[in-house]
Amino acid sequence: MAAFGAMMRARSLLVGPAVALACAVAPGGAAQRVTPSATTSPAPAATQGEAAREAAPAQQPAAPDDAAARLLAEVQAMDLAARWAWAVKLMPELVEHREGSVAAERWAEFQRLAAGRTTLWVRARGDRCFAVRGAWEGDGFLGRAREVAEIEGDVKTVRYEAVDITASGISSSGPHGDVFARDARGRWQTDGVFGLGSFAAIAERPVFEVTRKAAYYGEAAYTLTIECSETKAEEERCTDGSTRRCSRCAALWARPHAPGQTWAMARMSGTGASGGQVDCSVPCPPDLLTEQLPALNLAVHGRTFVAADAADAAVYLDAGACRGDRRLR
Repeated sequence: MAAFGAMMRARSLLVGPAVALACAVAPGGAAQRVTPSATTSPAPAATQGEAAREAAPAQQPAAPDDAAARLLAEVQAMDLAARWAWAVKLMPELVEHREGSVAAERWAEFQRLAAGRTTLWVRARGDRCFAVRGAWEGDGFLGRAREVAEIEGDVKTVRYEAVDITASGISSSGPHGDVFARDARGRWQTDGVFGLGSFAAIAERPVFEVTRKAAYYGEAAYTLTIECSETKAEEERCTDGSTRRCSRCAALWARPHAPGQTWAMARMSGTGASGGQVDCSVPCPPDLLTEQLPALNLAVHGRTFVAADAADAAVYLDAGACRGDRRLR
């Protein structure tokens, strides 16, 4: 209301003289219109200055969005590598986030270790080891596990699970089976096969680590967003007797995102009071971290990172290494 009153006072000071000049009394009492000219006497200087001060809005600092927009435009003009380098310079902790899967490289290493073997051992977290007998076919090891033979008269049925071991995971299907019948000389001859469509994933995430006798699965892909994790506010006493509150972001956090997983971090905030009086006609200090958020999020947008905190499953070269591994208990 005070601002509205000041505006109306300024309007009356500026418009009043014009109205007085626009109408004058003609000789004989008739009114006549008078057009203002450049030679019209101006209002007193003090009145004009006061009107100007009251009519002009108080000078405002540049909007924070302006600084954020300028920085965003600068980062948009960079190539992808330069954007990432800029972001790491501002947030050195980003260097801990690794881009690109190492599964193919690690699996090639395990293939060299397991070359020529016809039996591998598999273990999922919290489960027992089991043997898989088979052979390498291309980049994967295909074999049978948990074979059980049953004989009824002249018919033998061998049931098993088919296991597929690759760089991207371990899966099993079945039960499948082979049926044998005795011939006239008492030898088992193939009489048929069967299979069921049941499928189970033993390891759903790629290989991330290879040791001398094992390959561990559990590589996870995720993305990042940059968020403010801590805010600080300061209550300030102004020299004119009023108070104001200046807030800013004090810390940033690279928050991971992945399907089926949630990362949380306690958001911290603090409030303090200034020791003396400040000139509140001077704007609050700029909130630099908040201004950087749009550009930082542009730098991480579209990037996929990989990590593995714990193994989900593993494949081993021998039974002893499998049974003695405490990582998957």
